[in-house]
Amino acid sequence: MTTPNAEKPGFSTIRMLKQNDPQLCTGCHTEVKPQFTMPFHHKVLEGTMRCSDCHNPHGGFELKQTRLATGADAACIKCHVDKQGPFTYEHAPVKTEGCTACHIPHGSANARLLRYSAVNQLCLTCHSAAHDVGATEPAGPQHNQNAQYANCTACHIKIHGSRTSPVFFR
Repeated sequence: MTTPNAEKPGFSTIRMLKQNDPQLCTGCHTEVKPQFTMPFHHKVLEGTMRCSDCHNPHGGFELKQTRLATGADAACIKCHVDKQGPFTYEHAPVKTEGCTACHIPHGSANARLLRYSAVNQLCLTCHSAAHDVGATEPAGPQHNQNAQYANCTACHIKIHGSRTSPVFFR
């Protein structure tokens, strides 16, 4: 059995859509399409993912119409379950600002969709001597920032949260 639109080139074969997702979405959201051509990106244009995997096409009350109403990061956690708490030791930005505090969701020039190319640059935007983070978060590294410590995640590997270490070691 064939679907009604199977013989019509350019028409979606599912959900009676005029076009396939993401072509339908990027027709209006033109600012997003170039993000999917960045060196590191979610595989939407390749067909591995669809816009509707993360976004609700019919709207809603969520930020940017993310698919689930349980929080802006619920769409991220759906695939990245290892980043979900609750953790004994929470990394405050993950809890308060969410994934987009550090990551660009559609695509980035940086690995892991990070906002900065160097991990220590990202960490030092909050964790520096000049930045008052608060009573529960360290103000910044008290150790030497030479090449040995250039990558914060070489030691602080559980940066989303840890069940065993307050400084996000193993």
